[in-house]
Amino acid sequence: MEKDKYWLSVIFPIAAISSGFSVIIPLYILELHGNVIDVSLATTVYALAVIPASLFWGELTQRLKKIKLFIMLSVTGVIPLIFLLYILHSVLLAIIIYAVYAFILTASSPAINILIMNKRKNTVLRSYYGVYGLMSIIGNIIGYLPGVLLFSDVIAKYLLILFAFNTVSIIFAILFIKEEKNHIKNKKSDTIHSLFPVLNSMSKFPQILAGHNLIVELANIRKRKKTVRIMTIFAAIALVNFGMYLFNTSYIPFLYSYKISYSDIFIINLLNGFGQVIIYLIFMLGRAKNTLRHYYRLSTIVRSSGYLIAILSVISLTALLYLNLFSYFVAGIGYALWNISASVIIYVNISGKMEAHYVGLWSAIIGISGVLGAISSGFMSFYAGYMYTFIA
Repeated sequence: MEKDKYWLSVIFPIAAISSGFSVIIPLYILELHGNVIDVSLATTVYALAVIPASLFWGELTQRLKKIKLFIMLSVTGVIPLIFLLYILHSVLLAIIIYAVYAFILTASSPAINILIMNKRKNTVLRSYYGVYGLMSIIGNIIGYLPGVLLFSDVIAKYLLILFAFNTVSIIFAILFIKEEKNHIKNKKSDTIHSLFPVLNSMSKFPQILAGHNLIVELANIRKRKKTVRIMTIFAAIALVNFGMYLFNTSYIPFLYSYKISYSDIFIINLLNGFGQVIIYLIFMLGRAKNTLRHYYRLSTIVRSSGYLIAILSVISLTALLYLNLFSYFVAGIGYALWNISASVIIYVNISGKMEAHYVGLWSAIIGISGVLGAISSGFMSFYAGYMYTFIA
């Protein structure tokens, strides 16, 4: 790996922890006799926490310009949460911890996205993002592997493994993340200060709902076609994200309800990761020659195919495990195509235009769509059945 890409090493353990939490929290809740509504509530509060967290951390990153600080805060803040899950056993506690985890994890999001935009240098952005995506999904796979190998006392042992991953992430952040000089341009506006005296009085502190720079940008929306285009892209991505939350929130409870073992659930998630690896490798090696819009459209077709296979598994229970292995593999391919094309389209449009603000807003919109998708998923699955949720 080239020296300017060493910082990407920190993505491995962060992604491993994230993937681990996404599987172990639903299993933790179900093991404590929770149901699909409890799981959807956990996912909902996670997505809800992301909304203010994204705006808060995006604004704070824009102001303080401390990339390493926010990444370190994100990785160290997870330790007490893992400890609490290990020693206490409560559905309510798991839901609260998942929300706190979302808030802490989001601290690193604006910083990492800014590093991607600033570190790529002469590399084609989609190729550099392919490298980042590959690192991230390999981290996810590493996070799933222990769950495949554990056959007894899975949850307790897996939490200890997550603690080990977190320790590695702290070490990597210390070694490889360097502070960027002048990486964010911060604009001031006397006009907005006069129009918003409350924000003016708070100007020395992070403004949770929106920074005054972002308000200036949105105030001139009619004159700024680029801003309109960015918001349109955000809206399209939010719609896709709603569909993914609708499916994914009920997916593990669905597998659990049909007595799929813990190890098989981790294997299904593992295959999803392998599907993503294929796509990230193609982009990283520069083999993806079509337009980003083409890959965005293709991702919709592929994801829909994955969901259709999952619906068939509900109808044909004899092949339940095998159909879901294939379903989530195909869904992984579709997700990677969507993630790369959507993310690079956004990067191209926000580069040089208050990146941290827009990354924060982007994450917040994703969070809102996730909230709606998660809560809808839980109630639809509980009252109408999993098949209707997957069809929707």
